[in-house]
Amino acid sequence: MAEARAQNVQEAVLDSEAEEYLFVVALDFGTTFSGYAFSSRSEYNQDPLKIQLNQEWSAEGTQLLSQKTPTSILIRQDGSFIAFGYEAEDMFYSATETEERENVMLFRRFKMELHNKMGIHEGLLIEDVAGRRYPAKHIFTLFIKALADNFKACIREQKLAINFRDDLKWVLTVPAIWSDAAKKYMRQCAIDAGIPDKMLKIALEPETASIYAQYLPIERNPDGFGMTKEGTRYMIVDIGGGTADITVHEKMIGGGLRELHQATGGACGGTSVDKAFENRLTEIMGETVMNSVREHNPETYLDILREFEVAKRRLKPNGEGKIRMTISYVVLNMLCEDILNQSLEEVFKNVEGMEIKGDKLHIDVEVMKQFFEPSIKELIMHIQNILENPHTDGISIILLVGGSSNSKHIQSEVQKAFESIRLIVPPEAGLSVLKGAVIFGHCPTVIKSRILRYTYGTSVSPKFDPTIHREDKKTTIDDIDRCMDRFSPLVTAGTEIEIGHKEIGKFSTTSSFQDKATVKIFCSPHQKVEYTDDEGCFQLGELAISLDKDILKMLLGQDIDVIYVFGDTELQVMAFDHKSGKLASSTLKIREET
Repeated sequence: MAEARAQNVQEAVLDSEAEEYLFVVALDFGTTFSGYAFSSRSEYNQDPLKIQLNQEWSAEGTQLLSQKTPTSILIRQDGSFIAFGYEAEDMFYSATETEERENVMLFRRFKMELHNKMGIHEGLLIEDVAGRRYPAKHIFTLFIKALADNFKACIREQKLAINFRDDLKWVLTVPAIWSDAAKKYMRQCAIDAGIPDKMLKIALEPETASIYAQYLPIERNPDGFGMTKEGTRYMIVDIGGGTADITVHEKMIGGGLRELHQATGGACGGTSVDKAFENRLTEIMGETVMNSVREHNPETYLDILREFEVAKRRLKPNGEGKIRMTISYVVLNMLCEDILNQSLEEVFKNVEGMEIKGDKLHIDVEVMKQFFEPSIKELIMHIQNILENPHTDGISIILLVGGSSNSKHIQSEVQKAFESIRLIVPPEAGLSVLKGAVIFGHCPTVIKSRILRYTYGTSVSPKFDPTIHREDKKTTIDDIDRCMDRFSPLVTAGTEIEIGHKEIGKFSTTSSFQDKATVKIFCSPHQKVEYTDDEGCFQLGELAISLDKDILKMLLGQDIDVIYVFGDTELQVMAFDHKSGKLASSTLKIREET
């Protein structure tokens, strides 16, 4: 009987995952830059690396040319879309009238608003470049839609006969260190942007880079050239614009990948270097000048950021002398004279390692390195912590990917810190996540297991036992002493879980004519959890179940299995009705941040 019930559950879950598609399209939603790539199923079967990218985007009046575009979006005050990427920035900053800018809102680098959030409020607001607040969900949704629409336009130009709703499998990348709430938030934004829920797969950024690297001619194997031999253990360090995202994989027999350490990392990506530079300018010129630049001369502010982006790339490990970057001299000099009663040259006169010469800011190489230092120190700390874990013994390679991994200075500092480990920076390291996401869309089963970042469980109320339970948790229900808020674990943090691992919880209706029920789900980064209000434990969300409204079933009661599916990129929770033999209608609602 139990085997038959388990088989029914398995078949129902598989039915819910069934899908057909002709193309995979991956959206790499980055902190600083975003883009998309795609391939057909037939192309993948012939050559997994036969991946098409979006057209190159360029910034007006600069040397920047990229297959990604800034994560920026321009909207009207009523929330309607105007432009995204380079076009959005150029339109906003080239506006000659202040009134023109006041009627529109530009949002940049807003992805980090979801970093470190265990619960996300539906009414979360984010600020535009002028400090005006707007609902985050609308901005995230519009940006995803803009990327998707740009892809569709590209497909139409190629005259390909595609049903955009049924023929496409979509992959959306997120940091592996993000919470379940942040992943769920991104999924909902993608759905609101018009991407069908059943055709959407969330991918973890360092994982997709690892998958892509399997196909690169990096070392010789018995079967030719490839990334790693079977049994090789290696670390993937994805340094993006906002975060550094780190995980460890082992190449298995048959080519699958197994995770050896739960994803870790922090906010030490490329934008932290930009922030250090901006803070130094504020120290030199003062907050009044810098606030005026940001609020009243936004085109100058953007020019500074774009020029610094280029200047960062000029920093070499053994470089000497100075790095030059163009600045908007006329505007900055005017502000310094008006506010500080000094010329721009005078303001920088006694600044060590930085000097104004004409329309150029000269920065000593050693000073430039100082801007990188805090983020590099944090990055090395995260790597070191992983290497000290006994479960990661035998790591022989560090794979450095992500947009910021192209920095020769970062590469050099990581290699110096870990001289005994081979450092590999693949060609097109900044596109590794995006291209790998396409391959992952075609073959998500290449990842065989993952390490759980959290302990998951539910709240139960067992009979009170004074030898086990806390006295303050004692309560009496129907003349029975019970322990409230007791944590009942499903799976434990740090455990290796195969993809699709299922835990089943039993649930029965408690009253006649009950037509709905909720199951609260809790999680904690700690392995040992006793009560749902223990330190670090929080309510992830709840499963809202709509029960069968058949009169006889409602009268006699209903038995429901709550199925928890672990090991995938997202937690799945569903309800199975044994009497109907089908999945019950249910919705996993993520807790909102209070």
